[in-house]
Amino acid sequence: MKKRLLIENDIPELDDFQKILLLNKRKISPDDLYFLSEKFKIDVNKVQIRPDGLLFEFDDLEDFLKFFFSEEHEEGSDGEWDAMNYDRMYYGNYSFTDDCYDRANDDWSEGYTLGYFCKDATLKLKELLKIVSPNLVGNIDDNTNRINGEGDITEVLDKYFPSIADDVDEIICPARGSATSEGARKEIDKVYCDSLRSFGIEKWGKWCFQLYFISWGNLVQLYVERGEFDEKALDVLLSSISKGFRHHLPTYYEMEYQVFDHEIFEEESCERLVNLMDDYIEKAREDFNPEYIKIMDQLSKLGLFGRKEIPGQKNLFMKVESVDPETLKVKYQIGSGGYFGDRKYGLSTVDEVIAMATQPGLFNPTEFRIKPGQLRR
Repeated sequence: MKKRLLIENDIPELDDFQKILLLNKRKISPDDLYFLSEKFKIDVNKVQIRPDGLLFEFDDLEDFLKFFFSEEHEEGSDGEWDAMNYDRMYYGNYSFTDDCYDRANDDWSEGYTLGYFCKDATLKLKELLKIVSPNLVGNIDDNTNRINGEGDITEVLDKYFPSIADDVDEIICPARGSATSEGARKEIDKVYCDSLRSFGIEKWGKWCFQLYFISWGNLVQLYVERGEFDEKALDVLLSSISKGFRHHLPTYYEMEYQVFDHEIFEEESCERLVNLMDDYIEKAREDFNPEYIKIMDQLSKLGLFGRKEIPGQKNLFMKVESVDPETLKVKYQIGSGGYFGDRKYGLSTVDEVIAMATQPGLFNPTEFRIKPGQLRR
């Protein structure tokens, strides 16, 4: 009896390791004990002292992360913002679709949006370019594996079809949301739900990020592994996790790239993008002057939207830039050598341009029919 009273009276003088040893042997009661941290900014109210060990109780994922990974998710840091957004992703309150819409204008103007077109939709896009801007058709290779100058393509499409960007985004953004949301939740589960088991911490119950438990024996083992026995118990635990945990999630705005499900995305977007491109192809054929389409076809077949050597001229090349749908005038450029040196511009009828490109000596390519202001359209 005297020994028991001696231990109880000495409790305030015991360090955490001594408390744990006595608790493990049922020599003292957990009722009047508490554990604090000197190194980590945590909410110690999340800790319950049970007869067999420590029980941690959390309201949600954010709580869990800010306790066990307090340094990574410190209040006021970018990491805190990550924790908040992971929490929203996990419980279905984060909209990857809205994220897409927020960036949609920039993504479209820079051409990134075209990278989400499936092969069939890209082939339809190429077909549309043959009508409105054949000089850009070569930017898409035959296998559709690569698109160059994406921003140039979207800029041209905007000129002819002011609503095309919105129509494309209405397909791509919801599909991106579907392709990411479930994957993000599963990735969070995989990375954090049972990942503290290697530190002796077990999940209690059915749900992740609510109850976690470490026994006195496992806590003692962490002390032994660290070789330091005068530290606070919570500092030993959290330091071990901080040093040994290696598989954190990327920052929240990079989650889409890590978990994106291409199969789901194509199921929701590919056919709709193909149909949309078909609609615009039909619109182009209906709205544009038939003569305009005929001219574009003529120039395209002669390869004039690419660099073509002018017959009868030494090292002189021409390339058609565009055709005005209203005036049907052809804007072209002429230059020397492989790099189009000493480049000049011209504006003429399709017959004159074709004759210049096919009939040596019929026209003098240095006699340009253009005024500086005519280049601005």
